[in-house]
Amino acid sequence: MRRRLRAVAAGLMVVVAGSATTAAFADGSGPVATSPGTPQTQTVTGVAVNGVELSMTAPAQLPLDLPGQQLPEREVDVTVKDVGGQGYTGTVTTTLSADGAGASAATLRVDHYDLPSSAWQTQTVPTGQSSFGVTDNVTVPANGTQVVKVRLSPGTAALDDVKVNVAANGATAVATMPVAGPSFQASGLTGTARAGASTVLTAKLTNPTDVNLAGIPVKLLLCSSGSAGCVAHASDVKVEVQTGGPWHTVTVSDATSTTPMAATVLPGLALPAGGTAQFSVRVTIGAGAFGAQGSSGSSGTPGSSATTGQPSGPPTSVAPPAQPMTVPLVLAPVGLTLTGQPNVSGALTVQPPPQPTPTTPSSTPSTSATSATPTPTPSTTPTSVDTPTDTPTATPTPGPLVTTEVASTPGATSSSSPTVLVAAGLLAVCLALVLWWVLMKRRERIARADGGAGDVPLGHDEAEQHGDGQH
Repeated sequence: MRRRLRAVAAGLMVVVAGSATTAAFADGSGPVATSPGTPQTQTVTGVAVNGVELSMTAPAQLPLDLPGQQLPEREVDVTVKDVGGQGYTGTVTTTLSADGAGASAATLRVDHYDLPSSAWQTQTVPTGQSSFGVTDNVTVPANGTQVVKVRLSPGTAALDDVKVNVAANGATAVATMPVAGPSFQASGLTGTARAGASTVLTAKLTNPTDVNLAGIPVKLLLCSSGSAGCVAHASDVKVEVQTGGPWHTVTVSDATSTTPMAATVLPGLALPAGGTAQFSVRVTIGAGAFGAQGSSGSSGTPGSSATTGQPSGPPTSVAPPAQPMTVPLVLAPVGLTLTGQPNVSGALTVQPPPQPTPTTPSSTPSTSATSATPTPTPSTTPTSVDTPTDTPTATPTPGPLVTTEVASTPGATSSSSPTVLVAAGLLAVCLALVLWWVLMKRRERIARADGGAGDVPLGHDEAEQHGDGQH
């Protein structure tokens, strides 16, 4: 299956801001590529025809340019050799073809070495053509050689391969050069989370080229279409990054009129030739992104009164339940042209925090908590027992005791409590029974002192004893 290359804008974050990718890192803050001094090559030799044999030394790969930095072009050397002993004077045609969906030779950067002037000349590749060729006039002595040269780069185009086809006097040679560039994949960009809960994104950046890359910024974008219906303030977002050690919090910047909310999770990632870098990003959308929850009515609306007993006022309006929020995310390295089908974007659906349960005000008029209906205290003084004349007058009566004790009991200030009333009544009955029992015992003692006389009224015995004492 043929590889498909997708060029992702070098300044993926900068393109959103409307800046040209070639000027994205004019301040030198973007990635820097270092090509090898001696790139790897491949050699192809064709079949000799009509006394001419062609061989070609071509690059083993063609690295993609960085949008902010053009890489040195790779050189293709074609050697024309006379093997018939007759020599050859004629033309050599070098044709470059770009392979891939929608590929055009116009995306190539091509320089041609001009033999008469011994200088490199930049070639203008016409648009709308799938191939582009240059022709050199050569004079090859008998059993001798002549070398023709071109230099090329795929630029930042979405190409699969570039083919070089050389022909001279019927002899041919063909070489295929794969186009190589960094690849990037991120997972977790699409999912569901609860407000205040973290979502972890994992990412992997691979560099299959022979070019060393350094200073690669990696950014996270949120709400690329603006804050309408999305997170309005960076303070409601927490972003952390992990590269194998502990998590580190990174700063989230608010959106501007030209840029979305963003966080630079890695300011300068280094990726050597053939290297791979992996990291994780943790995103938390706070509950504050959903605004204040609960009642939206005026705080001055009167409610039910605890002292007036009047009906409560009209109920305050309750805000509608918060809806889930869709937060578009973009996570990608900045300043690179990515190959393959990079996964750099998604949408995180954030569920709102738990909603408070609205309370419906009662329409029943409230009654005063301080109003009390007087309840008469039951009399506890016994009426069927004769009080002896020598009983001390200071003996407390049950009635005042009950009244005094109830009045001094906390919580007994209101007759609305049936428990207090029942307790007061029981206490009065108990005191009456005790007093009755004391009086009965006293009467029995007096009767025994009189020698077992019959039942004599307590008042009569007392009077006789008092009379005897006066004689």
